[in-house]
Amino acid sequence: MSREWTIGGDFVVRHAGMPFDWLEGLGAPDGPLAAARELLDAEDALRTAAGTGFGRLARAVEGCEPERLPSVPAALRTAADHWRGAAHRYRDLYEGADADATKELRVVLERPRVAEAVLLSNPDAYRNMLRPLLTADGPLNSRRRRARRQLYTYVQRFCAKNETVSFFGPMAYGTLAETGTEAEAEAGPGTGPGTGTGTDGSVDVTTSLRTDLPRRRKVFLSHWAGRALARAVARDGALLPDLVFHRARPGGPDGPPPALPEGTAPELTRAAGAAYGRLGADGATLRGLVRATGLPARDLARGLRLLLTAGAADVRLGGGPYDLEPLRTLRGQLAELPPSGAREVWLERIDGLEACRAELEAGPLDGGPGPRAERIAALEAAFTAATGESARRAAGATYADRAVFYEEGASPFALRVGTAAARHWHERLRAVLEVCVAHGAATQRAATDAVRAALGDTGPLSLTAYAARAAEAFPAPGSAFAVPYAPTYPVADAAAGLARLGAAARRVTGDRYALVDLCVKASGPAELEGAALVVARVHHHLLVPGWLGTMHSGPRPFGADAERWVAEQDGRLVGFDFGRRNKGYYRFPGREVALRPGSWADAERAPWRPEDVTVTVGPSTDGPAPDGSAGGGPASDGPARSGPAVDGRAVGDGRRAEVRMSGPAGEPVSAYLPLNDFVKYAPFAALSHPQVAHPAFVLGDGEPADGGTVSGGTVSGEAASRSTASESATPGEAASQGATAESTAPESATPEVTAPEVTAPGITTSGITAPEGVITEVPEVTVDGVVLQRARWTLDTGRLGLPAPHARFLELRRIARRTGQRFLFCRSPRERKPYLLDLASPLAADLVAHVARDAGRLTAEAMSPGPDELWLRDAEGRRYTCELRMQVVGREVTG
Repeated sequence: MSREWTIGGDFVVRHAGMPFDWLEGLGAPDGPLAAARELLDAEDALRTAAGTGFGRLARAVEGCEPERLPSVPAALRTAADHWRGAAHRYRDLYEGADADATKELRVVLERPRVAEAVLLSNPDAYRNMLRPLLTADGPLNSRRRRARRQLYTYVQRFCAKNETVSFFGPMAYGTLAETGTEAEAEAGPGTGPGTGTGTDGSVDVTTSLRTDLPRRRKVFLSHWAGRALARAVARDGALLPDLVFHRARPGGPDGPPPALPEGTAPELTRAAGAAYGRLGADGATLRGLVRATGLPARDLARGLRLLLTAGAADVRLGGGPYDLEPLRTLRGQLAELPPSGAREVWLERIDGLEACRAELEAGPLDGGPGPRAERIAALEAAFTAATGESARRAAGATYADRAVFYEEGASPFALRVGTAAARHWHERLRAVLEVCVAHGAATQRAATDAVRAALGDTGPLSLTAYAARAAEAFPAPGSAFAVPYAPTYPVADAAAGLARLGAAARRVTGDRYALVDLCVKASGPAELEGAALVVARVHHHLLVPGWLGTMHSGPRPFGADAERWVAEQDGRLVGFDFGRRNKGYYRFPGREVALRPGSWADAERAPWRPEDVTVTVGPSTDGPAPDGSAGGGPASDGPARSGPAVDGRAVGDGRRAEVRMSGPAGEPVSAYLPLNDFVKYAPFAALSHPQVAHPAFVLGDGEPADGGTVSGGTVSGEAASRSTASESATPGEAASQGATAESTAPESATPEVTAPEVTAPGITTSGITAPEGVITEVPEVTVDGVVLQRARWTLDTGRLGLPAPHARFLELRRIARRTGQRFLFCRSPRERKPYLLDLASPLAADLVAHVARDAGRLTAEAMSPGPDELWLRDAEGRRYTCELRMQVVGREVTG
């Protein structure tokens, strides 16, 4: 069979909020770099001359300590003297370069946009690090060096990571001309340099980039802050009698209240039961419950509190987990209460908070950090006065929902992709996507096998019971970067592995969906047509309505393509609603199952309760299907999420595992999982719509089975503990999506390991030598010329943490020489976010020491596209890193 893949008409342009030029400009000048080259040449000559005797010289050489170089035989004196002279010259030049780097960093930090971005990221860093560093004189002491390193970390984040936050990670959008959805108002003729032209029949359609859209911001009260405010209102005894209480699952069947804690007093149990029985569709107030039941108000109030604690009841305050305007909602609800002094006090508090929020939103975009700091302080003070709670959480955390507010910014960019470029992308991505279909099937099969192996044959379970049993057997979602059950593939046999995946994909039937993070290597918009492509990441998601559409103003609603495709499924796909994760949220455009605490606001969408959904784990009932899939699995488009038999494995009784899910009426359904953590979680992956997943190629044997099939599971032995499964992000990918993975290569390399050239039609890897003892390498993997996996290295951190900055920088220059790269994304196993290392910047010498501390190894990945391949440029010609997050749907073609 085959699938016809289409790219959605609207997509997200995720880009860094500040020019890459600012970060690149912090590299060392030519003098120190030339001195480092001379020193490394001298080092190589000394190493060669010394042969096996180099070991006694290594400590002084690697630490760049010429005064500690031991005496050498006469035959080595010329090489040793040459090295000593080069080392002294290098150290003298490095000292000046390090001081100059501080000055250049200060120039960047003095920019109002940068200073404000630091303020919004971490107010304490702005106050205690940025401002003192800008005003300090003299050489760096240890405290100032730490501040310099931390502030440089922020700069590389602002200039090189495609994050979505405020004005330093603004939201931009694009349209695909081929679909006919482009809008002149949103992505009209480009004002930047150059455009490309394509032809669709007799109509010329132009690729264009706008760089002049108005910059604007929206400021929101954080979700946790809105909940804290609602709790504070609910604690006010003067308002309590008139607050409206609802069942947490509106519209659910009548029945007894949930079990209360053991030892609950009989009168409270009776009061809770009486209250629960009277919380109808319109809810009930405490005042009304007292009248209806005749029970004491004190007992009923305590009974309601027990129902709230048990998750059986909710109070009508706020608009539920997806309310983006909790202040407005809460004010309207308070205004509906009977007049009272307490109501007026709370209305005044809410109005004060809203005034602070509005002032933050309306302030000038280039006003600098000073005025914004004052407005933030006013909002925080008003929040603490109203709730009694701190306005900040997780102090010092860079990536956390810390502040009482968050904001999103609109980008000045908008992209319209012309017909020729769109056609080119459709054609070039087809083979990559089919490889991901086959790998997703193998991964999902492995997840299903893991579930049956852990849970056994269950018989019918409610989704609640299934999730509870799974929680006892599997680590919590998001607790690990890697997917322990997914297959990996040996990079030395990449051509054969990719060919097997391609053949397996042809045996897989049914529609598929995915989000692709696409990077294009081009020098400007005019070169997008026909440019080289990098698939940074394939996610098993749709571009559904959610927070990524906050600043969207196109002619169609954000997520319209996803909504149309979900409607075509005719109810066979249901969304798992896990609630809101900090500012991020996604709304599945169809029936949902609420796997979160209930809310009175659920009445509008009426999600299914997990108690009403049935899951069964057991052996396949239908046997192998003609296409090689387990009966009822994704290949047959049925409800079971067992996956096609790409791996051919059997467990337990020798029959393939199967996990089936059905709705309240017994109708077969599969799950849409909105968050990557749950896509990787085996118990939910087994319930998912047939998955599309990004494969990983590793050193060693990988996990291809004999006979040309692909096995589920991890790499055995030494490689198993270090390999990355497909659903884990690599450092470069995590720079844009927020999750990273373990290393994909063993820690040590054999001497002069050279990655092989593979030459199967349309599938290649590049060969790069990995020197002994320092770097192991997994070369770039491509499919039909499209990069599926960037070149990766595992770095030995032993010398990266040397005490002398000049020695650390010299090690960076060694890595640059051996990889041929200036910029590498890297992460240690204990870091969730990667860092971009500029191997030519003295500032990175301190950063890498921090990242490498107690790490043992670093996983590094080439920056690709590279600095000269960044096509997104503003009106001044400055470059920005970016990727296009695009929905793709593969529809089965019959006949």
